[in-house]
Amino acid sequence: MNEQQINDWRQSLPEDWTVRVRTEQGEQEIPLREHPALAKYATKDEAVKALVHAQRMLGRRPEGYMPLPSEDDGQGWEEVWSALGRPESPAAYRLPDFDLPDGVEIREDLMEEFLARSHQLGLNETQASGLFEWFIPRVLDTMHEDGMEEERRSRQEMETLRNAHRGDMPKVLEQARQTALAVGGEELLDALESTRAGNRAAVISAFARMAPLVLEGRFKGRKGMEDGEVSPQKLREMMRDPRYADPTRRDPEFVKRIEDGFRSLYPAQAGTR
Repeated sequence: MNEQQINDWRQSLPEDWTVRVRTEQGEQEIPLREHPALAKYATKDEAVKALVHAQRMLGRRPEGYMPLPSEDDGQGWEEVWSALGRPESPAAYRLPDFDLPDGVEIREDLMEEFLARSHQLGLNETQASGLFEWFIPRVLDTMHEDGMEEERRSRQEMETLRNAHRGDMPKVLEQARQTALAVGGEELLDALESTRAGNRAAVISAFARMAPLVLEGRFKGRKGMEDGEVSPQKLREMMRDPRYADPTRRDPEFVKRIEDGFRSLYPAQAGTR
């Protein structure tokens, strides 16, 4: 035994005091005097004082420490989120500004929903701002990509239409528009525009093929009205006829003539009569 070992207070510990430790070779039992945790204490007194201090700290909550609440402990989570920097209310978040493209704006109700959800999830201001900074440009990029894709699709549809009708394409477009207007009025045109169905070659071609039936019937109705054959006044007079007005004497063929007369005068309203 060398001098350092003689002066080492750990050597005074009984040899049969052992402790189990985990090493690279696995768990094994070694003499307590060889435990590395005791090597940092120069004397036995220091080791004893450290032990007493550690015993006093057992069961105490270290400064700044908060236990993790259970899932149903709402108040506990409120305290955790507040300690982590969550604002007092959704309105207290300060989010970065964005230069949005012309015609694009963030709806106020969606902005309020984003802030409320961020607060509900316990996000602090840095987290909410980071999410916002990522999300808005991503939405704008997606909108731009969708717009580019829709523009490409529209050009492709027009090219398909041009290949099918060549020089008659302007005429086909106008026939389709007039047919849609006659059948459904401005409401149908608005629906075709908002859904972009009016940009599809198949839809345009279908309306154009309907033109001879719809538009010629309308023109015939107008001609007949001008010639005195069919007019609103004439139809009202026919509706006073017992063959229409009297349920006991109603003539189906006479009733059909009146209905056909209204269809020829008002084709856009025929489906609502």
